[in-house]
Amino acid sequence: MSAASQKSCHDLVLLESMEKYRLRALELGATDAKVIPTEQILLDERARSKCVVPTCKSWGTNPHCPPYTMPVEQFRKVVDSYCYAVFFKVDVTSGSFDDFDRANKFKVTDITWRLESEAFYDGYHFAMGFGGTGCKGIFCPDRECSALKGEGCRYPWKARPAMHGAGFYVYGMAKSVGWEMHTVGPSTDPTAISHLSSLGIVLVA
Repeated sequence: MSAASQKSCHDLVLLESMEKYRLRALELGATDAKVIPTEQILLDERARSKCVVPTCKSWGTNPHCPPYTMPVEQFRKVVDSYCYAVFFKVDVTSGSFDDFDRANKFKVTDITWRLESEAFYDGYHFAMGFGGTGCKGIFCPDRECSALKGEGCRYPWKARPAMHGAGFYVYGMAKSVGWEMHTVGPSTDPTAISHLSSLGIVLVA
């Protein structure tokens, strides 16, 4: 990180803004939210590779999913130019995968783009958000992605990449801030665990 960036990261106005965005995430429906320095963000090429092994149905269907997302090594340089991020989660305690799917697709996505937008209009023009799932299944599940056809995204102000698709090691980051995460899959009985969690993040320079 450059000296200029280091200096701006200690700006009291920025720190006050980050706390405002953290509280705003809670107001919008997050179960918990933390302000973390970007040094605490974990990026790993293996997280991105899980989109293809086994292959996700969104692979190659939109520019917010691999293989179109930025390579992790290049993205790591981008992250290093930011100061802080609001890292948040939405817990689902109903024991239902359907409720988790709705929270993942809509609640986390909604919080992400709203926080990013508010930070942008506050003057943090490089604010950048990532949600819990890719945009294809949320906005265009039954239509071909218009962006890949060169026509532009139908929902450019709301559609955001998933954290894991950009290389965030989400489980490791959650553990580092003290959040209990449960690994789930097709063989998991959702009623046997206390909660399911979907996570999002907004980087602010």
